[in-house]
Amino acid sequence: MDTTRERERTSTAAGESSQDFAQTADEITSAAREAAGQAVEETRDFAEQKKDAGADNMARLGEAVHGAADELGRELPQAAGFIHSAADTLQGAASSLRERSIEDMVDGFRDFARRQPAAAFAGSVLAGFALARFLKSSGPRQRS
Repeated sequence: MDTTRERERTSTAAGESSQDFAQTADEITSAAREAAGQAVEETRDFAEQKKDAGADNMARLGEAVHGAADELGRELPQAAGFIHSAADTLQGAASSLRERSIEDMVDGFRDFARRQPAAAFAGSVLAGFALARFLKSSGPRQRS
């Protein structure tokens, strides 16, 4: 009889322990999902800020190129038209960049990568080199 009661107690304790474990696992899973959601949202916000800053810089560059074209137009009117066209293209790209969301841009890149995998790979490598150079040049400078 004692053995039967001990088995029942052990079985009950194991069942409670299993329920506690399942509840703890659910709580951990919920907390991890919430943390991941917050991280994704913060990353998206950061990327949107940088995208907007890039669009602003591109628009300013377009304005500067227009100014240069005006100056050059006095000396070489034929070249000024081409330079104005390039400036318009820059400003149009800035506007397009500002209007598109990060998700749209990622989806567009995925579609492009499916159609042109070699070009997407080459572009990614070039972007990586450019980013590395940018990060290296924007880091703190050491004085000798």
